[in-house]
Amino acid sequence: MNSLSKFLTNYASSGFARFHVPGHMGNCDFINNISPKFDITEIDGSDSLYQSNGIISDLESQISNLFNAQSVISAGGSTLCIQTMLSLIKNKPIIAMRGSHISFYNTCALLGISPHWIEDSLNGFFSTMPTASDIETALLKESEPVAVYITSPNYYGVCADIAEISKVCKKYGALLIVDNAHGSHLNFTAKNVHPMSLEADICCDSFHKTLPTLTGSAVLHTKPGLFHKEQIKHAMSLFGSTSPSYLIMHSIGLCVDWLEKNGKLAFESLETQKRDLIKKTGIKVLETDCSKITIDCSYVDKSGNYVAKFLRNNKIEPEYADERYVVLVLSPFLSDDDWRSLGMCLEKLPQKNNTCKNYEYKFTLPKRAIGLRDAYFSESTKISVNRSLGKVCARCEWECPPGIPIVVAGEFINNQTIDLLNKNNIESIYVVK
Repeated sequence: MNSLSKFLTNYASSGFARFHVPGHMGNCDFINNISPKFDITEIDGSDSLYQSNGIISDLESQISNLFNAQSVISAGGSTLCIQTMLSLIKNKPIIAMRGSHISFYNTCALLGISPHWIEDSLNGFFSTMPTASDIETALLKESEPVAVYITSPNYYGVCADIAEISKVCKKYGALLIVDNAHGSHLNFTAKNVHPMSLEADICCDSFHKTLPTLTGSAVLHTKPGLFHKEQIKHAMSLFGSTSPSYLIMHSIGLCVDWLEKNGKLAFESLETQKRDLIKKTGIKVLETDCSKITIDCSYVDKSGNYVAKFLRNNKIEPEYADERYVVLVLSPFLSDDDWRSLGMCLEKLPQKNNTCKNYEYKFTLPKRAIGLRDAYFSESTKISVNRSLGKVCARCEWECPPGIPIVVAGEFINNQTIDLLNKNNIESIYVVK
C-alpha cells in the first residue's frame, strides 16, 4: 500500500477523537454513505456547475433562501470562491488584513492586485482582529471607493465586528468582502452573526470546515442584485476545474437538507456544550465562535506545542498549535466519547490565575519593494534564510496550517521576518535575483 493510503487507513482506524476539520468528524451517517456510484460527470440531466440552470441551480436557490443571499456552489473550496470574489472587483483598490490566507495573496498576484494593508502593526502575529476604527483610518487614506477584505473568523476563531465594519464601509462607499471560510455555521447559532446577515456585500464559506460536507465544499454569497449570477459563474469558471466533483456537490446538498431541519438546534446545542466544558475544566480560552476552543497555554505554563503533544498522547488530534495557543474544532458530529475524552484531558492541565509567560509579539509590517505580481513572476533564487537580510522575497513563505504568510512576496526581508521564519523551521527562501 502506498504511504498516503496507509496513513489515511491507519488514522481512520486509530480511535483518535477528531477535533479538527472537516466538520463531519468522520462521524456523519449521510456523509459516510456517499457512494462512488454518485461519482459522475456532466451527463444528461445532471446540469453543469458553471452554466447551472437545472438541479444544481435548484440547490443554489435552496442555499440562497437559507442564507438570504445570492449563493453559488464551489467544488474547489474557498480558494475558488476567493479567486472569484477578487475577479469580480479587480478594478477596485483593495484594503486587506495582512493576516489573510495564502489563497488571497496568490489570487492578487494572478490578477495584478497590490493590496493596501489595514494595520501598521499587529499584536500576537495575526491573533488579533481589526476594528471598525482601523478600517475607517485605512479608508481615509484612499481617494476613491475601494473594497475592504476581512478574514473573520480568523484561524483561532476570533471574529471581527462585521456589523460595525459594514457601517463604516457603507459610509465611504466601499464594498465589504469577508473570507468567512471558518464561519459557515454562523447563520445557525443562537444569534445569527453570519457576515451576510451583518450586511457584508460578498462572502465565502468553506462548508467543509464546520459543516458536514466533503473537503472542497464551499459556497460564495453575494448581496442580491450586486452581480448577475452569470457574471459570478463566468468568473468562477476562469479558475475552477471543468470537471467539478459531483460527490462534493452531493455532500453540499445533503448538508443543506440537514441544516434546514437541524442546523439551528444543533449549533445552539454546540454552544451550550462548549460553555459547559470550559466551565467544568476551568481552562483559559480565547473568546471565539462556538466552533472553536482555543486554549491559551500561557495559563498552563507550557507551550501550545507541548499541550498539543499531550493531547495526541491521549488520542485527541487538535486542529492546530503554536507557541501560545492550541485550536480545537468543535462540531455537532462529535461523539459523547469525544467530549468525555477531551474533558478528562483538559482537567489534567494545571491552570493558573495569571499568565506565566509574556507571549505578546509586536509584528511591524515589512516595507514593500515591488508588487506581488512582479515578485511572483520575477527571476528568483533559493537561499538560506539566514543569508536573506535585505533581500526581496519572491514567494510568500507560509506554513499550513494556518496558511498565513510570514513574509510576503515583494517585501524586504528584515531581522523580524528572519526570526519568525526560523521559529517556524523554514530554513530557505526564494528571493528576487
